[in-house]
This record gives sequence, C-alpha cells and structure tokens, in this order.
Amino acid sequence: MPHRPSLVLVLSLVAAPLAFAADPAAISFSKQQIDTFFTAEGGTIADFNGDGKMDIVAGPRIYAGPDFKKATVYRSPHAYDKLSYSNNFLTYTDDFNGDGRPDILVIGWPGKEVFWFENPGAGKPGDWPQHLAHFSVDTESPGFADIDGDGRKDIIAGSGGRLGYMTRDAKDPKAPWTFHAVTPPGKYQRYTHGIGVGDINGDGRPDLLEAAGWWEQPASLAGDPVWKFHPQAFGSGGAQMYVYDVNGDGKPDVITSLVAHGYGLSWFEQVRDAAGAITFVEHAITSANPDEKLGGVQFSQLHAVMLADIDGDGLLDIVTGKRHWAHGDKGDPDPNGPAVLYWFRLARGPGGSVTYTPHLIDSDSGVGCQFPVGDLNGDGKPDLAIVNKKGAFVFIQK
Repeated sequence: MPHRPSLVLVLSLVAAPLAFAADPAAISFSKQQIDTFFTAEGGTIADFNGDGKMDIVAGPRIYAGPDFKKATVYRSPHAYDKLSYSNNFLTYTDDFNGDGRPDILVIGWPGKEVFWFENPGAGKPGDWPQHLAHFSVDTESPGFADIDGDGRKDIIAGSGGRLGYMTRDAKDPKAPWTFHAVTPPGKYQRYTHGIGVGDINGDGRPDLLEAAGWWEQPASLAGDPVWKFHPQAFGSGGAQMYVYDVNGDGKPDVITSLVAHGYGLSWFEQVRDAAGAITFVEHAITSANPDEKLGGVQFSQLHAVMLADIDGDGLLDIVTGKRHWAHGDKGDPDPNGPAVLYWFRLARGPGGSVTYTPHLIDSDSGVGCQFPVGDLNGDGKPDLAIVNKKGAFVFIQK
C-alpha cells in the first residue's frame, strides 16, 4: 500500500505554511464574535456555499464569509448549558461523496455516534442529509488524517477499548466506516486523552501516538495486525499530539499538551543511540507546575492544540489556549481564569537550540476541544476560528 512522506501527513493535520513573512512583534489579530451561544467545542472552515469565500461551521450553523454575519442552519439547532457539555466536541470537513462540495463531519459525545452531513450545494438551509460514519468513537481528541495511505482521511480514535482508525467505503460513501484496531484491548475508554498521528521512525509510514508511547505501523496492514508498541511518557494525556521536526535535525519530534485538564505544554526531542534506538527528551514550553511561569506565561486546560505557520517563516508554530469551563465553573484547576489564546513562535538557533516565544492573541475566548486555522479573508495569512462555551469567534491576522 503506498505511503506519502510524513511531512504531507503532518500538514494534513495542521495548517500548511502560507506565502508571506511577517515580523512576529507586529502580528496581531482582530476579534469578531459571531455567536454568543454555546453550540459546540470545535469548528471547521471551507467554502460551503460555493461563492469562493471561506465560511465557518459553528455547531448547527454555517457563517458565510467574508463578514460571517449571515448564518445558515444545516441541522437542527441546539444551544447547551455552559455549565454542562455539548454533543459536538469536534468538527471536520471533507468531500465525502466526491461531488466537489465540502461536507461536514461532526464528532459528538465521546463514545457515541459520529455523523457526516451531506452538502446539497449553494448553501441551502434546512436539514442536510445525515449519514452515520461510526456508531462509537472514543477519545476526547480524535484526529482526522490519512493514516493508511489510501488518499482519504480517516478518523483517528478509539472504539471498544482499543485505539485505531476508521476508514470509509470507497465504493459506498454513505456506508458506515470500518474500525481498524492497532492496539490490543487495554484501558482505553471513551474519555481517553491524548492521541495523534505521524511518522516517528522515518520509514514513510504514519505511526499512532498516545500519552503512554507510540505504535509503529507495520509494512503491511493486511488482516489488521496489532502494531508494535514503544513506551514513552508524553504526559498523562493532553489533546491533539503532533509529529514535527522541531529543531531541524532531521528526526521527527513530538509536540503535545501534558494534561488536558491541568497544566503543561512540551516538545519531546527525538534522540537515537548508536544502534538506532529511539528515545525522547522533554523540553517544557509551559510548565507542568501550576505556580511556575515560563516566558511569563501559565494557564490551565490546554484541551486543543494546533500547529500553523503564523508568521510565514516556514516553521510551524503552536496555537493553543485555555478551554473555558471544561468541567464547569468548579471542576478543574483555575476554571475561572482568563480564557487565553496564544501562539508560540518557533525559532531555531545555533547548535540545534530551540525557543518558543509566547504571543497573546486574546484573553477572553480560549479554545474548545479543537479549532481550525486557515486563510479566512484571502490575504495569504492564517486566521483562526474558535468555537466553545464562550460562543464562536473569528480572529483575522492583521
């Protein structure tokens, strides 16, 4: 089965670099709140109405670009209690039926059904046709990437006490997806935190990451074999996990938040001994110690993490923030602290040195469980769309 280079996979999970370069100190974002209700904790962006402008999905509504003032309801509307939870943890987009129009994938409550909604075209309102993707998708940060090399993105998640991926039926896009377990049965449950995809060992095959280590993809996926496990502590379970060569030494590293409902953001440097054995060395970006500030920054609840080249220098930066009221107003460390949103600029120095410099985007929005980064106004600069318990927001880079 063919496999693409790992960089292609990485960029399917993150926002690809755009053709511009900016002084990091001069970068700022304009903020627009497009909804005040809590309808979801993850959104997506694409041209859903076919007018050539990027639109934003926030819960049951599509906000039409470029001003995002007109909303179209594509499924039954619902707003949720901000002290409780939504049935829309993450949202992704792809053309699932091959008709040239972007459809919408909604990952709801962990352990429940996942559906995709078929775009009828021209931004038509009303209930879009709904199709079951899978009856039970576990983990709190499922990914959406092509892990098996067939050219179609898969749901990277757990199901039935195992981790794996869910693939579509190439002949019948409306058929339920098939789960392929890569792990034996374990302690994985619907609320498991921390999962990701990337080529750790450089063999051209994407591997699967979890907080306790990584699972090496075998040369053949025939018969759904159990993948080889390599233990490595990447925290106790954060959000999305990424594989990226942070220091430019040619070896893929790992980026992850450490505890989704606690503190800490780190990159783990890959090192190899003379025999080629892989281990990792942790480098803290924000501290796991609640009372310690690194670069003057500390916040809790890093429940969504994204990589994107914010300043156009060709390196992928980190965008993350605080998930506001993940478990209500009393359920987690510092639940009522400012709902901050940051980007951390990656810079490489001599001798393989690395710095991540924090830049505050906003202090009253934060993140949810997932968010998209992309060019929303066509100026070549990456922008952000945030959907969470504080509502829905657009951040346009100035």
